[in-house]
Amino acid sequence: MPKSIIDGLFGKSPISPLQQHMTSVHSCISELKGFMVAIHEKNWTEAEAIRGTIGHKEGEADILKKKLRLSLPSTFMMPFSRRDLLDLLLIQDSIANITKDVSGLMINRKMTLPNEIFDDVIELTDVCIKTSAAALKAVNELDELLETAFGNRERKVVSSIIEDVNELESESDKIQHVIRAKLFPLEQGLPPVDVMFYYRAVEWLGELADAAQKVGSRLEVLLAK
Repeated sequence: MPKSIIDGLFGKSPISPLQQHMTSVHSCISELKGFMVAIHEKNWTEAEAIRGTIGHKEGEADILKKKLRLSLPSTFMMPFSRRDLLDLLLIQDSIANITKDVSGLMINRKMTLPNEIFDDVIELTDVCIKTSAAALKAVNELDELLETAFGNRERKVVSSIIEDVNELESESDKIQHVIRAKLFPLEQGLPPVDVMFYYRAVEWLGELADAAQKVGSRLEVLLAK
């Protein structure tokens, strides 16, 4: 049967657009380390340029999200529901949104990082990017899962990637704890408003890893079905 007829009967597969969206999302968060280095060095021109790139990439991800939501068929021959895919799409999108928010907060306030926590913040940023990369890798396995009819071997591959995502998210929690512990004794020597925003920035970085971990959790739900 011609592919166009199959598409007409069952609806086009949304997997490829979903993967494209996650690729765009990861491209957005990948800019964050360079941004952190730039603000620490007070290179505001570079920081503004990277912030602009993050905003552009977040906008591209948003366009892909809207296109997928509008084109997603109400019925298609897949082992998971439209609601499952929409939930996964929104979780993916939150990674780009948080990246835009944290970079916006820091550039608008011209936030520089205390030397005592800079290396830890860079480490946390690296872990967030790695968590997103692992989540992208898992999402990119969805088409293989479908082609193998959710075969046992492919399930194990995806489950292993999800374990990596969970471990990276746990690592991010540990680094956040270290940063907060180092910030506490510095509080008296820093402007109170700055301290508040340092904690907020660290919290948002943690939310990036959490969001990537939620992508893995949602995929686990799909596997269970």
